[in-house]
Amino acid sequence: MLGALFRGWRGPALLLLLLLLPLAAQAQQTIINVPSIEQTKDGKFFYLHESQVRAWDGNSYWLTTNFFTYGVTDRFELALTTYNLGTPRKANQAVGLGWKTAQPLWEKSLPKWEIKLGAGQMLPLNLRGQGVGLWSYAQASFRLPATGTRLMGGISNAPRELFGKDTTHFIGSIEQPLTGLGRAVGGPFGAFLEDTAIVAEWFSGGHEFGDFVPGVNWHNKDGWVVILGYKFSNTPGSRGDGAIIEIGKTF
Repeated sequence: MLGALFRGWRGPALLLLLLLLPLAAQAQQTIINVPSIEQTKDGKFFYLHESQVRAWDGNSYWLTTNFFTYGVTDRFELALTTYNLGTPRKANQAVGLGWKTAQPLWEKSLPKWEIKLGAGQMLPLNLRGQGVGLWSYAQASFRLPATGTRLMGGISNAPRELFGKDTTHFIGSIEQPLTGLGRAVGGPFGAFLEDTAIVAEWFSGGHEFGDFVPGVNWHNKDGWVVILGYKFSNTPGSRGDGAIIEIGKTF
């Protein structure tokens, strides 16, 4: 029965959670929707609300996602997430429980490169009666010392209960901090730029998350984060493009 519930090999993969719990890495939990390599710090909570909005050409929507995470250690977090609640009602509305970890590599020999390997899983319960699935992903990330640019790439295996169909696809992101520009500008606006990054992410494929999303991420030292982006669907003519607004806080 359990094998049928998780459709084959994906059920046993959840046992990785038990192996990784003892592990003892930093904290923006998503780039926009692609999981970030960073972690919620030990003992900290993080909440983020996302609204996706389109109000033109007869394909209006307002869809919300809510992320809530807790840092078990600096390198391991637990998550509770609601997906795609809003209007019109979507077939992939879900609530999920999951985990994410990131492990730094060569911290002493290559500290400026910030090389990390990450992995995570989410167990989504579809709220439209489609059952339970398992989303698993693995990723690698590094930072270019000269520019501070962080690049991430990985692979994701996701279920129809959340992604609209069973799919294996590439995930990737780029983050370009504006710290140097902010210091050069100075003043209040310079301080704002120091907390800002230009970001972009991509889920490959023709599923419900299949979008390219560029945006701007503002994340200050008090734990507030605001993200503005615009998603471009991978499927031409789908009229799924729309604005993304996110606001969150670490506490």
